[in-house]
Amino acid sequence: MKFLALSGVDHGLVASLEKKGIERLDMAYKVFPDGEQYLRIPECEGAEVIVIQSLYPDQDRKLVELYLALEALQGNGASVKQVILTYVAYARQDKRFLKGEPISVKALYEPLKGIFGIDRLTVVDVHSEEPFRQLGFKLENIIPHGYLARKCGLRIDFVLAPDKGALHRAQKLAEEFRVEFDYLEKFRDRITGEIRVDERYLDVKNKSVVIVDDIVSTGSTLAKAVEALYRAGAAKVYAIVSHALLVGKAIEIIERSGIEMLITANTIKHVNPPKWLHIVDIGELLASYIKR
Repeated sequence: MKFLALSGVDHGLVASLEKKGIERLDMAYKVFPDGEQYLRIPECEGAEVIVIQSLYPDQDRKLVELYLALEALQGNGASVKQVILTYVAYARQDKRFLKGEPISVKALYEPLKGIFGIDRLTVVDVHSEEPFRQLGFKLENIIPHGYLARKCGLRIDFVLAPDKGALHRAQKLAEEFRVEFDYLEKFRDRITGEIRVDERYLDVKNKSVVIVDDIVSTGSTLAKAVEALYRAGAAKVYAIVSHALLVGKAIEIIERSGIEMLITANTIKHVNPPKWLHIVDIGELLASYIKR
């Protein structure tokens, strides 16, 4: 079994998989002046391959790269055993919230199964599993928060979900560390995107609290949750998110909140991260799923 790491995959993650004895398949890749991509996988005939990609940033380009790689492998006699997406783009539009909207999960991932015959899909903390299961994928969804917390040696007294949608993540981590958990009420305007958090009573006085979520994007939701916890008397506030996109002014917004540390996985590439962002390599965790 070999793995093919496409351009979105973090270099540290690739190195970790190689250290675990999983052989890497070489690929030549370039972008033409007009923006179109070219790739070649010279030693793929007869190989059994796992394809790994992260679809952020440059989501559209990396999705095209994924499809080109799958065609190159299958068209040249390789067998693709599964696709691993460390970050799944366009996953949050998993239903029609407003009339006239597309279901992006269906539009972009149905070809994986329909065109390339991929039925085994491993992902890291996808926004919602159900749309992928409805498309017929055998889905393995890796929830890494416990792994990330242990790697950082965190002391956890209380776990908080920033909204009810993330409650299952908070519950899972709380059960692993045998502590209490709760959630905040979050409301998002579907037109403007503005977020409002209704604070509930939280028993966090003098406690070390960890906020858990799948993604931090603009940082607004996370910052509001951090500030609410400090107002409620928390001693220290950390956050563990699977994917730290940190778009726009997210770094400035989160920094102002007074967060102790934001812990994330290397599911995407980070350039010049701030000091309070701690990036944990999940190569060992991913290798355990590959070797199953």
